[in-house]
Amino acid sequence: MAETILIVDDTPANLGVLVETLGVAGYQLMVAEDGEEALAQTAQMQPDLILMDVMMPGIDGFETCRRLKARPETRDIPVLFMTALTETTEKVKAFAAGAVDYIAKPIEHEEALARIHTHLAIRRLQRELHEQVALKQKFMKIAGHDLRNPLFLILLATEMGRRQTGVPPKVVRFLESIEESAAHIRRIIDTFLEIRAPNTSPRDARGVDLGLLGTAVVRQQEPAAETKDIRLTLESQEDLPLVNCEAALAYQAFSNFISNALKFTPRGGRVTVRVSKADAGVRVEVEDSGPGVPVKEREQLFRKPGRLSPRPTAGEESTGHGLTIVKQLVDSQGGRVGATFPTEGGSIFWFELPTAL
Repeated sequence: MAETILIVDDTPANLGVLVETLGVAGYQLMVAEDGEEALAQTAQMQPDLILMDVMMPGIDGFETCRRLKARPETRDIPVLFMTALTETTEKVKAFAAGAVDYIAKPIEHEEALARIHTHLAIRRLQRELHEQVALKQKFMKIAGHDLRNPLFLILLATEMGRRQTGVPPKVVRFLESIEESAAHIRRIIDTFLEIRAPNTSPRDARGVDLGLLGTAVVRQQEPAAETKDIRLTLESQEDLPLVNCEAALAYQAFSNFISNALKFTPRGGRVTVRVSKADAGVRVEVEDSGPGVPVKEREQLFRKPGRLSPRPTAGEESTGHGLTIVKQLVDSQGGRVGATFPTEGGSIFWFELPTAL
């Protein structure tokens, strides 16, 4: 289907030439002779691109563009100004009004067609991206809802198992760990289903005790540590201030760091979790006795998903997304993340969250 262009110009001669040129190029055309008419037409039908004269009777092109950009149904339509004005201030004014480009008069038709073709191609790519994001969000919602049923059964089974008589204490502890992990997965699913922007103010932020949270996460990770004979310990400073964050997201950041440390620490190694006061909040450190990260790969940490050259030491699965997820979670709560690498080996990954007001 041919793309539609709205031409807004009060000069019949200009309209005639543009209609002929763009019609021959295969575009569907709409025509308006002033800004008010353009606003009325776009309220009924949205074109793919707008060519607009600057100097028109009534409201000029700049004001018309500002009004188009203020309406949800037309704000994403690319606007190209047609103008004989060549002063820099006028060009800046055009971009400030919301235009994506301008075409100088007298119009060179080949140049105009090239600019129009480019901006329509960008518009198509933007639409495709929006459709892909919408499809992904729809899939995530379906997957999230479908995962809730088996998670409920896991939680129910662990609860029933813990209530049985004569269950050894060690088995009870493993069942509790399974229950905590399943509950954590459910919280992650609930967070994803909310589809919140990653850098907005946390809606459910409240005072959270990271020392208490660290105790829960370490207890949950103990079975994984035991399978590799790794010494997993927690060092939590007393009288820690509460931090301002969503508990579920802080829990996820904690879990990712400790899980990563256990994956990359060799059998018989150690992982130490520290929670202490920082200048403007509370700092969490996870130190391991693993191989560390090669110097040439350290710059890419937290920047984008990707596997590093060190590999898990017992065949565990690693997607390369953990550090990026932690950064996004911590950033969304107003915190910061980082890593240091002691000269004697190993790694220390850390994050800080601000103190609750």
